[in-house]
Amino acid sequence: MLMQVQTNSELQEALKRLLKMAKIRAIDMAFADFIYSEESSLDKPARECLSMLAAHVSAQSGAQHSCINFESLGQPFFGVYHFPESNKLLEYMNESRSFIILAASVINFPEHAVRPLVMQNQKLYLQRYWQYESQLAAIIREKSIKTVELDLAAAKSLLNELFDTDSALSIDWQEIAVCLASSQKLSFITGGPGTGKTTTVTKLLALLQGLAAKKGKILNIQLVAPTGKAAARLTESISAAKQKLPTALQTNLPEQCQTIHRLLGARPQSPYFKADASHPLHLDVLVLDEASMVDLPLMAKLFAALPKNAQIVLLGDQDQLASVETGSVLSDICEASYFHGDNVHHSLAGYSETMQQRLTKMSSVATLPRFDSEAIDTKQQSIIQDNVVRLIKSHRFNENSGIGQLAKQVKAGQVAQCLSLLKGGQFADIDWYQPTLTSTKTVADEILKNLITKLLPVYQKYSQALQQGNLRQAFKYLQQQQVLCAQKSGYWGVTQLNALIESELHKQGLIDNSKDFYIGRPVMLSKNDHQLKLFNGDIGIVMPDPNNISLTKVWFVTPEGELRGLLPSRLPSLETLYAMTIHKSQGSEFESVYLCLPAITANNQGRGLNRELIYTGLTRAKKHFMLFAEANALSLSLGQQCIRGSGLADRLLTKQSDC
Repeated sequence: MLMQVQTNSELQEALKRLLKMAKIRAIDMAFADFIYSEESSLDKPARECLSMLAAHVSAQSGAQHSCINFESLGQPFFGVYHFPESNKLLEYMNESRSFIILAASVINFPEHAVRPLVMQNQKLYLQRYWQYESQLAAIIREKSIKTVELDLAAAKSLLNELFDTDSALSIDWQEIAVCLASSQKLSFITGGPGTGKTTTVTKLLALLQGLAAKKGKILNIQLVAPTGKAAARLTESISAAKQKLPTALQTNLPEQCQTIHRLLGARPQSPYFKADASHPLHLDVLVLDEASMVDLPLMAKLFAALPKNAQIVLLGDQDQLASVETGSVLSDICEASYFHGDNVHHSLAGYSETMQQRLTKMSSVATLPRFDSEAIDTKQQSIIQDNVVRLIKSHRFNENSGIGQLAKQVKAGQVAQCLSLLKGGQFADIDWYQPTLTSTKTVADEILKNLITKLLPVYQKYSQALQQGNLRQAFKYLQQQQVLCAQKSGYWGVTQLNALIESELHKQGLIDNSKDFYIGRPVMLSKNDHQLKLFNGDIGIVMPDPNNISLTKVWFVTPEGELRGLLPSRLPSLETLYAMTIHKSQGSEFESVYLCLPAITANNQGRGLNRELIYTGLTRAKKHFMLFAEANALSLSLGQQCIRGSGLADRLLTKQSDC
């Protein structure tokens, strides 16, 4: 229940207008009222200003920004409120009981000065997000300068077994990544789909275990991912990559991946975990896949639980969507390095002289590139410059791949080039259908005619596999195609498409959806259940129990590759899986992807559409991609970026003395 309103009527009207405009939420309004009541010692203009500022910061946190820039407050707050000039606002904040303004040298709050709002480095935070960001930055800075003492001769010998050095005519960035990550306590290996991140990390782990074996040790290596689906995908990929290694180097390599929540030991109904700074994890090496999906609070808790001497390797695609919750950690880290955007280095010049020398001693790089110190602004030098490697060469999409070419243009926001590629017809692996949304019936007819008919052949095989009781084959068919949507509701949204596909499959005699848990219904969990060891994103199929056909169960594939059936009544919230949101698809791959964008209307104005969304959906496809979207929806999406307010990148520059 909201607290009793204590602000004056004029401010209340302004907040109500913002609430009606959906620019703030009820909780933001309540927080503004709380700040107003706390500032009773200040005059009316100061109280109103700080109350409105609190609503602004809180609303931005609801939009997954960890902070707002103080300098941006010169603009009116959605046309409803104008903040005073900076010096006056600073004066209000200095007199406030709700704000603390931290000097650059201050790391932690004084015990007597815990406040709900914090200003540091010209950025305004809710206290908890300031704390998560500053703690994470401090651990990253501490770990980034820690190196591993390696037997270079032994490492070189093992690397010769892992890489074909004789054919190295240019820099092999996978080899560079292995060399760098093996010698650093903290490393980040980034790159798009098919650039070999999993292959690279498998070779890295083989090198680390091989070096440990020479000392008579076996490393405790743990693999984690943000979701159950991403964990299953990494388990499968690591297992396949392991088989390609020399037999002698396959020993003691992990294959089973688990979720971050499972590793940390989730506490039911609690945001805290069993593992934390006081109770660190027991491991030597941690590999985190799909790092772009991990939000700021979870990443901070994971890093806090690491043992002091553990190595951590993060894998991810910095161009994908940011996490569903607050922050954009991987993107911020890459922004702080020399390996982001147009600043991607195709030589070793982005690394320190010490790192360059180490890499050339370990790898097949024949000569040491000249270190151009003038090319790098030492005042802006990154504390993590020696910790990031970006893999560039795609082994999945070559120059003849429409998906690969389109992905490059989408990342760059090149609208005309993207439209040309989709219209051109020169690539067989990409298609574009532009809907004509004139009425609800037209929409349904178009979906049935142009989308569902493309899906039917695979669903016919899926149905046949289920009739034969072959669940494993049915799961494989589910991976062959997937409809992805930008939103849950509305035309071309998940809810409508699931209903239409389900209805058509029923007409075709492939399913009988007269009851909720009908045979063959594909489902996806939308909540975690730590007791059942099931997690948001896990995929299941409804089928009878072969030992008791009167019992209908939902079947999942466990991380160990076993089939596990559970009664529907035991499961947390489920969603039908004929279509899913692009956000939910992260960490997955499908043979064919059908991506649907909503029409741009006066009501939605393309809200939530951006190039990261398109890129993420597009790169889920391995062999074929088809876009269902109007040209203006695609153009608007490519022209917008998902940029979140954050101070993490700035904290990873050497000029920073604080965290």
